[in-house]
Amino acid sequence: MPKPTFELIEQKDGSWEIGLRGPKDFDEALGRDVLNAFCRCFVHADRLDSAVSCMYASGRYHGRDSVAYKRDVHTLLWFTIGTLRELAKAIRRLRSALAKRQLLDHESEPWVALTKLEKRWEDDASFRTMRDKVAFHVDEGVVNKGLDELSKEPYVALVQSQGPKGVDGWLPLGFLALHNGLGMDLESYGAFVDVVMTDHGSATTAIQESFILAAEAAGIPKQRVIPPVRCRWWCRAANRFFRKLWHR
Repeated sequence: MPKPTFELIEQKDGSWEIGLRGPKDFDEALGRDVLNAFCRCFVHADRLDSAVSCMYASGRYHGRDSVAYKRDVHTLLWFTIGTLRELAKAIRRLRSALAKRQLLDHESEPWVALTKLEKRWEDDASFRTMRDKVAFHVDEGVVNKGLDELSKEPYVALVQSQGPKGVDGWLPLGFLALHNGLGMDLESYGAFVDVVMTDHGSATTAIQESFILAAEAAGIPKQRVIPPVRCRWWCRAANRFFRKLWHR
């Protein structure tokens, strides 16, 4: 069987990409179950990075003091929470697939981080609830609890905006009802958000490192391609961290 390789392709304009030479052989060397699980993790990792990118873009476009930016940060934070839960499911599947093929180094730094994330979002009921009832599914019961709390207030904002366009505004009543229905005070909510951001910050790097470790365990070598060659457009999704790993 031909030996698959990683290929680092550097263009004269400074752009670069990392591709798989012999994808079919690469698939067979790692195993379809392993490669499938990694692909699922990559999708979730990109979604996490996109959430941060969109927050930053919103701040640049609307201004960090704007109503729209506040709306976007809250929305993208909850998208991040839901994505972390889905990522944890994919990590569990990946860990199992690697272990079956004896490609898992569970004591390595990336897998210590990934296992910690997986267990938090898969095994801790309070974290699962955040995804199941708030992030992706706006639970009716949680909203009712929040409305009960808001009914004690003399005034609650329904709509806020700083311009005529819908994109400039926010409908905070829904967010406030949902948030108040969680039964969390500001301190506990802040601690929860800190955990979310910590997991977010470590996830992408750990997934990329674990992919390199798995490939090395399977005996897949790296190769630098000069002069540059043409590659399909989808190869350009390689993350910058892969390049750092290349030179380790």
